[in-house]
Amino acid sequence: MTTGARVIWGGVVALQLGHAAGEAVRSWAAPRGLRRLLLVHGPGGRPEALIPHLETAGLAVFAFEHPGGPSVAAVAEAVAAYHFDQCDAMVAIGGGAAVDLATLAAFMAGQRHPLPDLAADPSAVDPRGVASCLAVATDPTGLAALGGARVLIDDRGCPFLIRDPLLRPGAAVWCPLSGGDGLRAPVVALAFDAGDAEAAERLIAAGPEDVPEIALTVAGLLERRLGPARAFAAFAEVAGELPPGPTLAAVLRGVGGPESTLSFLSRALDPDGTGRAGLDRLPLDGLAHLDPATLPVDISGVLVMLGRDIPARRRRGGRGGAARGRRSE
Repeated sequence: MTTGARVIWGGVVALQLGHAAGEAVRSWAAPRGLRRLLLVHGPGGRPEALIPHLETAGLAVFAFEHPGGPSVAAVAEAVAAYHFDQCDAMVAIGGGAAVDLATLAAFMAGQRHPLPDLAADPSAVDPRGVASCLAVATDPTGLAALGGARVLIDDRGCPFLIRDPLLRPGAAVWCPLSGGDGLRAPVVALAFDAGDAEAAERLIAAGPEDVPEIALTVAGLLERRLGPARAFAAFAEVAGELPPGPTLAAVLRGVGGPESTLSFLSRALDPDGTGRAGLDRLPLDGLAHLDPATLPVDISGVLVMLGRDIPARRRRGGRGGAARGRRSE
């Protein structure tokens, strides 16, 4: 069975359902004459279970674990590995982080200009310099990353947005791991952050069989609008080594949850029509009322980097119930 993710430019990313990952990669690579694959994965990608099947089919496979966070440096490292191993295609296996990095590295494989320059001037992109890329999504975050928009962190630590249809993989496969459906929460957060409460609510209530279709809807949505919480999560992942999903949840709770998040989106998102998603547009002051112990991930260290802070909380403890203040680092 095959479906497609419709996106803002009217293009389609072909998605195969019900195929084993090894079979899907072989059937994609063979007719294209692809023999040497850079396999981009994360900690949950389980490449060790896939590589023997591909090598048996005569494919040379070089595993590359993404170094953490969507940064220009990480993309450059993946491109360098691609050329060093003389690869002719990229394959992502895992969630959104693996898909983001593999598609960005494929996009940059043969470009003559730096990534930030191409973000500023899309006309400088050379379509001939884009390598073949297959995305094997093992959880809903991988499906939501199939669109043509990415938030990256540059060498100065600043987030920037790049949009291009060539950032979409040539094809994608849905191969959910056991328990992978539980990772739909970050996709729900992305939908809320981008201002689509309906898609978020549909994903919350969806059964496992409906998750792919709704996650693809979110992929198209993110091509049109990447919210400021997504920019913060990218910064936190690169600068603070924090997982992006829980970080999104922490930020959305900090600005008052989904309802108040939507209320500020109309003012904060793309007011000048440039498509920028900056940290300066995220009302991080709303995090001040939170107790760090209640957050899904401790973002206080990242807030300090941005000149913000969560006040220390007073806790009862010690002998005689003496109050002690604790500050999260």
